Amino acid sequence: MLNVFKNLSRRMNEKVDIFSLPIYKGLLKLAWPIVLTNLLQTIYNITDAFFLGKLGTVEFSAPTVTFPIIFILISLAMGFSHAATSMIAQYTGMKNKQLAEKSAAQVILTLLTLALAIMLFGYLLSGNILHWMNISPELYDMALSYLRIMILAIPFIFFTELFASIFRGWGNSVIALKMMFFAVVFNIILDPIFIFVLDFGVQGAAFATLIARGTAAFYFLYVLISNKLGFTIHMKDFKPDFRMIKKVLSIGLPGSIGQSVTAVGFTFIMSVVAGFGTTVISIYGIGQRVLSMVTMFAVGMSLATSTMAGQFVGAEEPEKAEETVKKAALLTFLIVLSISVLLFFFGQYVTRFFINEQEVIELGRYYFRLVSMSLPFFATMSVFQGALRGTGHTMQATTADLIRLWGVRIPFVLILSKMYGFNGIIYAMIISNIGALIIVTLFLRLGNWKQRVVEEYH
Repeated sequence: MLNVFKNLSRRMNEKVDIFSLPIYKGLLKLAWPIVLTNLLQTIYNITDAFFLGKLGTVEFSAPTVTFPIIFILISLAMGFSHAATSMIAQYTGMKNKQLAEKSAAQVILTLLTLALAIMLFGYLLSGNILHWMNISPELYDMALSYLRIMILAIPFIFFTELFASIFRGWGNSVIALKMMFFAVVFNIILDPIFIFVLDFGVQGAAFATLIARGTAAFYFLYVLISNKLGFTIHMKDFKPDFRMIKKVLSIGLPGSIGQSVTAVGFTFIMSVVAGFGTTVISIYGIGQRVLSMVTMFAVGMSLATSTMAGQFVGAEEPEKAEETVKKAALLTFLIVLSISVLLFFFGQYVTRFFINEQEVIELGRYYFRLVSMSLPFFATMSVFQGALRGTGHTMQATTADLIRLWGVRIPFVLILSKMYGFNGIIYAMIISNIGALIIVTLFLRLGNWKQRVVEEYH
């Protein structure tokens, strides 16, 4: 029996060879660990929300109003995670493992400098940002203390995401699942200890995240340099290669800037939501957590599509890349549609799990019924964006995101929230999700995304 488990573990750690598998099988083998990883991340978010909800609506609202700020900081790193996946996937498709490993080291080197700068400036400016968001006095001190601890965790969050992207580009998405499982279990254990036993309250949730993510990041790094999985970064790979760093920046910066500008937009929307009071903030926070769970299959398929499209383009098999995108989009649409139907009918029970107050439950029922209608379109758009990012065409994916948020959602939020209150924000979300799918579809039909962007370096 022990040998059976050892063999299973060994097979799970092996790289997925997409060139020897049917498209659907390759997608699912890459996607299921990502989906489970996202599920664990959502469990972590729900655990935080569950414990903080027991403290009251004010304590529950503090992490909710600060999340957009944290998302702004994290989003700066996400573009470089996409760069890592794209470059490693394309070099893997080109059968050049040496350059795949070197490109991973160059992305780490670039991101390390960025992470330290973001942590420093984020910590110093956190109070000013909360003032700009017009946070109410009853929330301000609690939100500020939570935010500053989370900012200290930013480098660890950066690198757990980056290391997962590195292995994913190579074709192994299981290692990220293992690391997230460890981090989530550790976090679930630490949460009640820091929140209730040590009586740190909201700050305790942030301390638990800092410790859990930091431990996972260091172990990830150990796996990368120890040659345990066949993909290894050597010390010589960290010598700056400015030609490759330039390529990292050309792929990573559009995504980083675009996602950070997008995050600023969501911060602006949160400031509008905050104006409706803590009850609305609570249901918005619950909604964001639940919607992330509903769309996690889409995220998994998007990242699997990113890896497969990148490797097929690197191997100069554009027809396979296109087939991958079509099949991933169809499967994603159908599955998310099925989940959305359940959310449409049973959304109020989800709300009750977090906060058992009739006003919140009724608002949650209405919220989920409306939002569920646009989720299949948003999910399909995510898969299309995965194809663009995996092949290195991040500018097109970024443009679609910016139009979705700044061109459509924010203007509609401003107009419709004045006309319909909180309902207007929901209407704006639906309109922008459907509009974004149309935009990304045009990019795929008219763009050059099936051309590889990496080069051979000697």
